[in-house]
Amino acid sequence: MKNPPSTDHAFVYSLYQRMLKDHLNYAYKGIFTQEITDSLINFIQGLLEITEGSRKIKKRVFYVMIECIQNVTRHQEMPDKAPPRSDGMFLFQSKTGMYNISMGNLIENKHIDLLKEKLEKVNQLSKEELKEYYKTALKNTVISEKGGAGLGLIEIARKSGNQLGFKFSKLDDNFSFFFMDTLINELEDANSEQMHFFNGVEVTEKVMDLMDLNHINLLYRGQFSEHKAFDMLDVIENVRFHEDQTPLVKKRIFRVVVEMLENISLHGADLKCLAGQKIGILLIGREGKTNRLITGNLIMNDSVKTLAKQLDYINSMNKKKLNDFFIRKLDDEDMSDVKTDLGFVDMRIKSGNALSYQIVPVNSDCSFFSLEVNIEEKKD
Repeated sequence: MKNPPSTDHAFVYSLYQRMLKDHLNYAYKGIFTQEITDSLINFIQGLLEITEGSRKIKKRVFYVMIECIQNVTRHQEMPDKAPPRSDGMFLFQSKTGMYNISMGNLIENKHIDLLKEKLEKVNQLSKEELKEYYKTALKNTVISEKGGAGLGLIEIARKSGNQLGFKFSKLDDNFSFFFMDTLINELEDANSEQMHFFNGVEVTEKVMDLMDLNHINLLYRGQFSEHKAFDMLDVIENVRFHEDQTPLVKKRIFRVVVEMLENISLHGADLKCLAGQKIGILLIGREGKTNRLITGNLIMNDSVKTLAKQLDYINSMNKKKLNDFFIRKLDDEDMSDVKTDLGFVDMRIKSGNALSYQIVPVNSDCSFFSLEVNIEEKKD
């Protein structure tokens, strides 16, 4: 078994703070295959069920989300010589009664002027004018594999009831990256303050930079109480984040993520030290042939020394000692000499690597605990 990776955990806590500050629930960066698109849609649908808001607004959010994801899927470019930023992007933010959906994809520079013209046109129209514009566009548009010319944008504006924010970030002489966001709120026709509450385009660009820099494909912030800890598992179980990911590795990733989420659910601070519930984050990505699974959550300060001792002890054992220890622990749950959590032992065995962690003091009551488990990509 390998030693703990030399991971810089500083970005995990920084990202956790940003996700709280920006009300960021979920972000995905990667190729939007049909398999991934279906899983994303199913997950967001489940996420909406446990968030506050009327059925009417959730229906609008769901419709806009589908249009945005399909827009990325239809228009993501696949050049032979892709620029550094060629993955698609989807990001979801929410705060009581308000939701913000952002997306991004690669675009050829020669298409920017036409798309910008369509976006500006859509943003100038009233609700009734959008309705008529959609009817006219529908009659005069030939539907291709990439959809109708601007029909998706019109529908996103109609269903959201607000203008579309957008930005084109130039990558090279041939390609740029297109960011777009829209706000969905209970009353529609948001005022200026509400329109800029989430800063979706700006947040999406900054989060994408962080994800690129740290080789992350998926971010999730959730309330990890017992009944909410596993909302992400359908996505993890059904999606290969890379085309060459083997079924065996995919299964190991799923099992380790289950253990990591259970750890937050069982041992995370109940946030007496901060207002809220058991809020944690899950990050999944890959660097080279190494799959990165990372969680971050608050823990009470009185458990810090014990936790560090547990992890250091687990990392000190070789494979045989780990397996023997695991079996003994199953037979005797009250091993008073070494109170080691079986979940951590199981993570180490299933991953084949030592566990990397960091504990950062937050205040007098709690600290932030980040844990990384690496799974190497190997042939079945």
